Amino acid sequence: MKKLVLCSAALALGLSSGSRDAAATENGATNWPLGVNTILPALLPPPGNTQFYSYTVRYSANRFVDAGGKSIIPGFKLTQYAQAFRFVHTWDYQTEGGVRFSSGMIPSADYTKLRIGGMQDDATGFNQVYLTPLYLTYSPSPSLHLLTGFSGFVPLGNFDRNGLANTTSNYRSYVQEFGLTWFITPAWELSLSPTLSFNERNKATGYRSGNVLNTDFSVGYRPASMPQLQLSLAGYHTYQFSDDRAEAGAVAGGNRLKKLGFGPQLFYAFDKASGIVFKALHEVDVENGPKGNSFWVQFSTPI
Repeated sequence: MKKLVLCSAALALGLSSGSRDAAATENGATNWPLGVNTILPALLPPPGNTQFYSYTVRYSANRFVDAGGKSIIPGFKLTQYAQAFRFVHTWDYQTEGGVRFSSGMIPSADYTKLRIGGMQDDATGFNQVYLTPLYLTYSPSPSLHLLTGFSGFVPLGNFDRNGLANTTSNYRSYVQEFGLTWFITPAWELSLSPTLSFNERNKATGYRSGNVLNTDFSVGYRPASMPQLQLSLAGYHTYQFSDDRAEAGAVAGGNRLKKLGFGPQLFYAFDKASGIVFKALHEVDVENGPKGNSFWVQFSTPI
């Protein structure tokens, strides 16, 4: 799915503070949707096949916190519904060493509702498209699978710098993806999906959010009596490793985003190539961003 947009929170802070540094809270958002890639992230369709994925998520937050974890916006309430569709095709070619090649795209849209004190606004529209010209996948053994790919977020829809809510971040991000899926035993699985995101400047606000390392993860168990069912602990850790920069210069303190969220995940496989996922993720540690919860429904099938 590629993204849970929270730039509306940044705009809200800008309106409430009236200062040039207000736009710095744009780093409360990431173009990468935190916690999305917790299901078999290193496995893509076999050569010559195309896979469809659907991602539906509701995110809600009643607090926007500073670097010390303290709530800084009275009456803050954010609610967001997002929908994305992913299409991945694996090309009918494989190297002698076993490397496979795939390409993908993910268009998305959302509804965002934001309230701050006595102000309230909502917006519905396109979000962005995520383009991956080339994924490389490799399986050194039947139980270990690896992935890498370079991708880009291209914003879609309209952005109003004076609006309280927006559905698009209005800036591009370039993402280096990695993926690992390890079937430790027939019952236990470990999956990791680290991403490095490098952000461009928002041309409407003159603000550039810092670059981000995010890692989605899951540890899952399949009971021998019902192997099509997997119960997991899933989540994400987000670390912004460079400072934000406002139109007028550096942002005091860097305004770096940090997040840790996790929760239960249930995966049911209809067959070897299709299934459905439900997960509920709770953010337990946040700096410089909204602190809330998300509920996901994900579905995948060959087409």
